[in-house]
Amino acid sequence: MRYAFYFDQTRCMCCNACSVACKDWNQVNPGPVRWRKVETHELNDSFFPLAMSCNHCEEPACQAACTAGAIEKREDGVVYVDRDKCQGLQLCITACPFAEPRIADDKQEPDRKSSWIIPHPMQKCDMCVERIDKAQRPVCVAACPAHALDFGDYDLLLGRHPGAEPLNSTKYPYAYANNDTETGPSFLIKPRNPLTIIKAKQ
Repeated sequence: MRYAFYFDQTRCMCCNACSVACKDWNQVNPGPVRWRKVETHELNDSFFPLAMSCNHCEEPACQAACTAGAIEKREDGVVYVDRDKCQGLQLCITACPFAEPRIADDKQEPDRKSSWIIPHPMQKCDMCVERIDKAQRPVCVAACPAHALDFGDYDLLLGRHPGAEPLNSTKYPYAYANNDTETGPSFLIKPRNPLTIIKAKQ
């Protein structure tokens, strides 16, 4: 079992329902941290939507970089952070190709837990583990009105969605923020074809 996200570029309306639902469910206050972000990228005269969170990579660069041992990976592929162990070294942020580990500020996270070593430990998407352990979909997937997001076993998603392909830096360079290290992201994507521009006759 390897849980993964699927994203259909042809369906996404960039409505941010997934991002809003994520913040609401996980009680992430307004501020710099977003566990799921929705962006539109311009490439070769076309626009490509992208709704992305932590990709729960097969070989997580964040986990390898964390010398505090705060990042762990479950047998089902979910990569999560133990915020009580985070020392704020931020090595995970620079190591992640997608810059998904996030640090809040005092306004976004005003109340420090007594078990934390630092005021603002790293936080990120955990695939809504409390939901998937009850056989429920992550809240971002459940909230998408266009059914642009899906979730499940990596291989089953490939079979369920013709045209889906693994995320990679060659075809989707705009998805990579820090570097183009291939970490085996658990993220499948159905690409949107570039727009055909028809020029009017002069």
